[in-house]
Amino acid sequence: MDNQEMRRIKEQLEIVDWKIAFKTGVRYDTIVDFFKGKTDELDPVCRRKIEEMLIKEQKNK
Repeated sequence: MDNQEMRRIKEQLEIVDWKIAFKTGVRYDTIVDFFKGKTDELDPVCRRKIEEMLIKEQKNK
């Protein structure tokens, strides 16, 4: 999943940043910076956790 797709899914499902941070264990400031476009870099482990969470949220909707 690329960065744009992750951002699109988050926006589409109206998921707030704190929920992603809570469910994935990824630092809140990292989540905010990534989804606001301040950075495109994510640690591979953090990326995997966020992707998995977004996929689960999609399936639940």
